[in-house]
Amino acid sequence: MAYPIQRHSSFPQTPQYLKGIHDAPQGIDTPPRSLRRMRPHLPSLRNGVVTLFTLLILGLILRTRFKGTTDQLDRLPYSAEGTVDYFRNFEGRQDCGISSQDVYVAPSTTGHDGNSIKKYPFCKNRAGLLEAMSGGGRHGFDAPFFPKGCHYRWYSTPEICMILERFDGLIFIGDDMVRNIYVALNILLRENVALGGLRQWDMDEAERSTCRCENQFIKPECLRFAVSNNDEVRKNDAKGGHPSPYHCDRIPHMYLPTTGTPAPESHHQAVKDLLARSPDSWRPIPIIHSLSLSTGLSWPTATASMEEWLSLIDSFVETSLRNTPTLWLGPVAAGHLKPPGLILSQGNNALWHYTLEMSKEAKTREMETLGMYNLTMQATSWDGSSYGEKVAMVQAMMEKVINWLSRLETT
Repeated sequence: MAYPIQRHSSFPQTPQYLKGIHDAPQGIDTPPRSLRRMRPHLPSLRNGVVTLFTLLILGLILRTRFKGTTDQLDRLPYSAEGTVDYFRNFEGRQDCGISSQDVYVAPSTTGHDGNSIKKYPFCKNRAGLLEAMSGGGRHGFDAPFFPKGCHYRWYSTPEICMILERFDGLIFIGDDMVRNIYVALNILLRENVALGGLRQWDMDEAERSTCRCENQFIKPECLRFAVSNNDEVRKNDAKGGHPSPYHCDRIPHMYLPTTGTPAPESHHQAVKDLLARSPDSWRPIPIIHSLSLSTGLSWPTATASMEEWLSLIDSFVETSLRNTPTLWLGPVAAGHLKPPGLILSQGNNALWHYTLEMSKEAKTREMETLGMYNLTMQATSWDGSSYGEKVAMVQAMMEKVINWLSRLETT
């Protein structure tokens, strides 16, 4: 099976279907402006010569005092011990059969001789992080995913809260893949792998029993209970006799289901309302956006959806100091259970070309991009298109939310 080689692209090699391709779409090249519609805050100087001289001197000082100023480290202390049993306090850990080792292997911080490795194992900036997470692969079917070149972090719940509290909100827009990532984020925040992604207060005992663990993601009768915003959890979680802790619930976040364009006006209004909160605030409100299988991998629909939401964002940026960084997510790979009738239109060849083209379109609009193809290769898919709880939690932790957010500028 042949794939076109993109001469000027840096997207990841695919571990299975795309052997031999060395220039495929990567997470992101370093963009001219890493945040969408970033408003300048530096005062203008009349004299161009003075400005240039001042910047040169400042650059020399920063280079001398702060080696590697291109680094965007998350500033959170790292301890590999925290990943050994990450889910030890999560409700349903035993019933669901999930352990930290199933989803994440921390990079080694010691060499074969037992001495500490001096090289920092984690990605030093956002561009490198997105590139590493879009690349990589699995060393065996359903083995933990390893990024390419540098590693991402698995944060504890208190650390996730420290990251989220740097923002005024978080918005997810898209189809089923985005929904699953948002469900997984709520599982992490509620420390509940059994029912943490669902509105368990709206369910009876039989439904709670049916929809536990993996079934939160794969059973249609359970998906209708998926959490859509933090307010509904904060107000209702104690109902139904199955309350769970809900960490950092002060930070508003929401999922807006979208399968085409234009999106419902109620979705537009929800975004406007959140962006309008504290208009003079400097804290960003990041947006995670994707469309893929729900549109039949329609290129025009995806680009029109990009324009729709970016135009809405721009209308606020013109009158606000707030930044709204936007991340476009590429589609997942096709699993081996994909129905034969969909192989041509939604198989890995079609998915890869869609990933390539939409990555280009997103970058021309100054969006950052992250591929999901390599992450989901060699992962179990129950229908050839969707993936379960373990994949969703890795997606939520590594890209869509936590690791990407940890590297975003907030000033």
